[in-house]
Amino acid sequence: MLRSTIPQFHCRYQTVQTSILIESNMSATCILLSLVLNVYFLAPVFSDQINATDTCVQLYEKGVEAYLENNWEDCVKNFEESLEKYRRYRKILQNCRLKCKTDAELSEPLYPVDIDNLLFYERAIRQTLCIIGCENDNPEILKNYNVNAEAEKLFEEQKPYEYLHICYFQMKDVVKAASSAFTYIVEHPEDKVMLDNLKYYTEMDGVEMKDIVNFEAKDYVYLYVHGADAYEGKHWSTVIDNMEESLSAYLQAEEECRAHCEGPFDHGWYPDFIPSISNHFTVSLKCKQKCRTRLGSLNGEIHDDLLPSHYHYLQYAYFKACRAVASYLIFYPDDDTMLENMRYYSKLPKVNRDFFQPRDEAIRYVQRHTYETRLMKFINQEFKTKSSAGEVSEAQKFKFQITMQEKQLGGKKRFVSDGVASEEECRSLITIAKLFARVGDGYDGKKSPHTAMEKFEGITLSRTVFLTYFGLLQPRYLEIYLKVTGELLKPIQEYFGVPEKLYFSYTQLVCRSALSDSPKERTDFSHEIHADNCNILDNGTCSKVPPAFTWRDYSAILYLNDDFEGGEFIFAADKYGSQIQSSIKPTCGRMVAFTSGAENLHGIRAVTKGSRCAIGIWFTHDPNYAEADRAVAEDVLENDLKFHLLPAVDIRSNSSKSMTKPET
Repeated sequence: MLRSTIPQFHCRYQTVQTSILIESNMSATCILLSLVLNVYFLAPVFSDQINATDTCVQLYEKGVEAYLENNWEDCVKNFEESLEKYRRYRKILQNCRLKCKTDAELSEPLYPVDIDNLLFYERAIRQTLCIIGCENDNPEILKNYNVNAEAEKLFEEQKPYEYLHICYFQMKDVVKAASSAFTYIVEHPEDKVMLDNLKYYTEMDGVEMKDIVNFEAKDYVYLYVHGADAYEGKHWSTVIDNMEESLSAYLQAEEECRAHCEGPFDHGWYPDFIPSISNHFTVSLKCKQKCRTRLGSLNGEIHDDLLPSHYHYLQYAYFKACRAVASYLIFYPDDDTMLENMRYYSKLPKVNRDFFQPRDEAIRYVQRHTYETRLMKFINQEFKTKSSAGEVSEAQKFKFQITMQEKQLGGKKRFVSDGVASEEECRSLITIAKLFARVGDGYDGKKSPHTAMEKFEGITLSRTVFLTYFGLLQPRYLEIYLKVTGELLKPIQEYFGVPEKLYFSYTQLVCRSALSDSPKERTDFSHEIHADNCNILDNGTCSKVPPAFTWRDYSAILYLNDDFEGGEFIFAADKYGSQIQSSIKPTCGRMVAFTSGAENLHGIRAVTKGSRCAIGIWFTHDPNYAEADRAVAEDVLENDLKFHLLPAVDIRSNSSKSMTKPET
C-alpha cells in the first residue's frame, strides 16, 4: 500500500483569538526621543513631496520622519515606494548577475585548452564586463548603488512593515495593516508585540483571515500552498500543475538568492591576490548556504525539507512517480516510507528499475549542496587552525605616535599623530558618511558653504545616534565612531598638560568633494583661514564674540583617507594665508591637534579631485557646552536601545479599539 508522510499544511495564525497586550517602554525611550528629535529636526531634512529620484534608503528615512510627525499618508506613500524601489533594484541586480553568469559560461573560450585555470578567469572577466554593461543600462541599480549591507538588512528583514501597519491602521485600512503585521511576523515569528498586534487586527470588524496576505511572499509559496490544498482534496491534476510550477519557482528563487550573495565585500585588510579571491568567495558561500533556510519558510512555517517535499507530492499524484521517488531519495536515501513506495511502484506492470532516474535539477542541487557543505567545513576547520597562531592584537598593529611637533609645524600648542585609527576603522567611518551625510550639514543645507567649487557633506554624532536607534545603521558603526573619537581626549590632555577637566563639545564627520566642473588650478581655499573660537579682524586681532564658538578650547581633526588631490591642512600666520607656517597631508589615522585660539590660525587648501573625509572634534572646559550626545550614544550601545513600534490601545473605550502612535 502506498504511504504518505506529508504533514497537513497549516496556517500558523488562523486560530489565534486572544486580545492585544498593552506594553510600555516610556522611560529610556522618551528621554532618548526628546533628545534626538530636538537635535535632528531643527532644520528640514526632506522635502514635502516624494522625489522620483530618491533612493529606497532615502524614501525609508522619509517614511520614518512622516511616521514621527503623524503624517500617515506620507508614511504610507514613502514606505510603499521604498519597498517597491528596493524590489526593483534587487530583481534587476539579481537578473543581471544570473544572465551574465550564463552568458559567460556559454561563451566560446579564447583558447581551446584550459591552462593554469585561465578559463575561470576569462569567464570571470566576461561576467564582469557584462555586469558593468548591465548596470549602466539600468539606472535603477546605479541610483540605489549605495544600498550597503546595513541598508539592505532593513529591507530583507521587512523593517518598513514595522511602521507601515500602524500607518495603514491610522488611514483606516485595517486589512492592509493586518497584512503588514503578518508580513513582518513571517520574518520575525518570535516578535510577541507584533503577534499581539496581528491578533488585535483579526478581531476587528471587516477583517477576514482569507484577506490577510504576505506582501513579500515568493511565487512558489502560493503555488505550494495551493498544491498542498489540492492534495488534501485529492485533486491530482491540480497537485501536479501547482507542484511543478512551485518547484520551478523555488529553484529560480534560490538562484536569485544566491546571486544576491555575490555583492561587494569589505575585506578589512589588504590580502594578496589569491587570499582576496578566497576571502570573498567564503563570505559569498556562507551567504548562499543560508538561502535554503530562508526559502524554507511558508508564511512563517519552517519546512526543512521544502524542496524534496515537492517530489513527495508529485509521486503521490502519480505524475512521473518513479522519477519523483528517485529524486526524493537522493535527498533522503534512508527514508523508509519512500523506499517502501519505491518497492510498491516496482511491482506495478511495465515498471522497471530504469524508470527510477532522479530528475536533472535534483541531481545538480544535491551535488552542489554536498560539495559546498564539505568545502565550508574544510574552510572552518583549516582557517581556524591557521589563523589562531598568527593573530595580532589591534594594539600591536596600530600605535598612537607623535610624528610632528611645534618646531616642525612652525607654531606653538600644536602636534600631529599617526596611527590614531586603523584602515578598517577609516573605511567604516567613510561608509557612514557615504550613506547618511547631509549636504550642507551645519550650514542650513548650503551645498557649498565655503567655496563654490566643492560640495560639503557632514554627519554629526547626534545624527549617527539617531540612525542607530531607529535601525538605519548597525550599532557597530556607532561603536567605531565613539571609540575612535573617544580615544583622543586623554592624549590631548596629556600633551598640552591640561589641568582642568576637558569635555567633548562637538563632533562632526565631514567630506569635501571637488565638483565635476571645477577647474584643476584653483587659488581659493576649501576652508578659509580661521580660528576656531574667535573672529579674525582685518587688523589681525581675533574677537571672541558670537558667531564664533567662543567656548571651544582645543581642536582636533582626524583624517580618514588620502585618495584625493589637494586638501592639505595648513597653519598660517595671517588670515589671507600669505604666510604658511606648515602643511599637513591627510591620510587615514593621522590627527592634527591644537589649541582653538588665534595662535593657531588654520585652513584647508582646495580639494581639486575626489572626496576628502575627516572628523572634526572640539573640546571645552565649560560643562554647559559638553556634548550630551556622547552619553546617549553609550547608553544606546550598552543597553541595546532601539525604537520600539507598538500601537497603543485606547483603554478609555474598550469598544472602539482605536490605536494611536505611542506617546514619546
